[in-house]
Order: sequence, then C-alpha cells, then structure tokens
Amino acid sequence: MDFENQWKSVKEENRKMKDSADQRIWNGLENKIRSRNNTKRLLWAAAVLLPLFTVITFLTAGSESNSSNDDLMVFRTEKKQKEFTLPDGSRITLEPESELKLAENFRKDRNVSFKGKAFFSVAKNKALPFIIDANGFKVKVLGTKFLLDQRSEDKKVYLKEGKVKIDYRGHTTFLLPKETWLADKDGTERHFYDKDVVRTFDFNEVKFGLAIAQLEKTYHISITYPQQYQENVINGNITGDLYKAARTIGFPFSLKIRKESEHHIILEK
Repeated sequence: MDFENQWKSVKEENRKMKDSADQRIWNGLENKIRSRNNTKRLLWAAAVLLPLFTVITFLTAGSESNSSNDDLMVFRTEKKQKEFTLPDGSRITLEPESELKLAENFRKDRNVSFKGKAFFSVAKNKALPFIIDANGFKVKVLGTKFLLDQRSEDKKVYLKEGKVKIDYRGHTTFLLPKETWLADKDGTERHFYDKDVVRTFDFNEVKFGLAIAQLEKTYHISITYPQQYQENVINGNITGDLYKAARTIGFPFSLKIRKESEHHIILEK
C-alpha cells in the first residue's frame, strides 16, 4: 500500500475512533443527565410526599388514640350531681355516688353498665337500641327520657316520655309515659302511674273496698275511707285520673276528697 492510501486509511480509522469516542462521551453525558434528572425527580417527590406522609402518620396515630379511648369510657360522680354527654348524643345526669360505664364498641352497640341513680335523655336511634345493664335488671330504649334508680332498696324506673322495655328475672315489662316500674327487696314487681294519668276502670258489680284497692295499686297511693262502705257494691265504667275516679265512686256515699299528702288522700263526709 502506498503512502497516500496508508494516510487515507489511518485518517479514516482516526475518524471512526473519534466518532466512536464522541458517541461514548455523548452517551455518558446523557446517562449523567438522566441520572441527575432522576435524582431531581426523587428529591422533588420526597419533598412533596414527606409532609404528606407525616400528616397521614399523625392522623393515624390520633385515630388510634381515639379508638383506644373509646374502648372504655367511665363517668362517675362523688358528692355532686353532674351532667355528661355520651358519644351518641345522649345526655345523662348522674346523681352523687353514681357510675356509668360504656362498653367496648359503644358507637356500634350502645351498651352501658350502670350503678346509682340518674336521669337519662337517650338520643333516638331506631336501628340501635340503648341497653343498660343495671346489675340485676336490664333497661332497653330506642330514644326516651327516664329516671333509673338502681341504688335504692326498691329498684325503680320512671318513664317520662317515649318507650322502655325492662327485663327482670325472666319477666319483661313495657312502660308507658308517666309510669313507674318498681322491684322491692323481695323481688316483687309493681308498676303504677302518676296521679294525673287517665285510665279506664271497670267497676261493674264491684265492692267499694275493692275499687279503692285498685285505685291504690294503679296510682301507688294510700286512700282512707269510712269502713262502713267497704262492702257496698258500685256499678259503672270510669275513665279519668286518680281524683276523678275517686270522686266518682265516692259520689253515691256523699264522700269528698281531702289530700293528706303526696301519697295519701282521704275520702270523707
């Protein structure tokens, strides 16, 4: 090969080498640029996601804290009456030395246990009854206002408005507004009404003494009357409250009512 051809050949090889080197350099630069861009993207993503992750972690931690607090909530009073609002919106006025415990998952089942005396104003929820375990009997309501006394010798539930179901020793009682359920120390159950509640009485061919006894039982009151009329028979259906019923059965004997106390009236001439 002559000198000119050798020169051309070398020159061409140099060009190929140069082109190849240039390509390698360019590829290296592109890789670095990509790497830098990827790093920038990662840093940018981290800058955006880190605060978001922090917020999510904080909210999750807060949620877990609330959940653990909801597992058991206890409301107590010592020497003073206090009012509390439960998570479902129910309002409870606890008398001194009383205690209300919310069961686990109260928001799902509205179960509580209770000791003492309190007035309940239960938030309405037809799908989720409010159930009270009162240590010996259970009270079930949907939404109502009532007084519950578990502490006294006679266990008592007084319904102000709404509906209440009471389970006691295998027996179920449904109360009407202004009606009281009571279980004495021997376990005997009674229920009676406020004196202004209107009831219907069948006093056909009934002795006067038995009619008086029925009024006493219905309204949980003591009635004194002249004993000479005890065996007299009366006739008629009477619809009215305590005072109207007592006046009506006393009318044939010219008896009038005198109120001796909140729990005692006298029929006299």
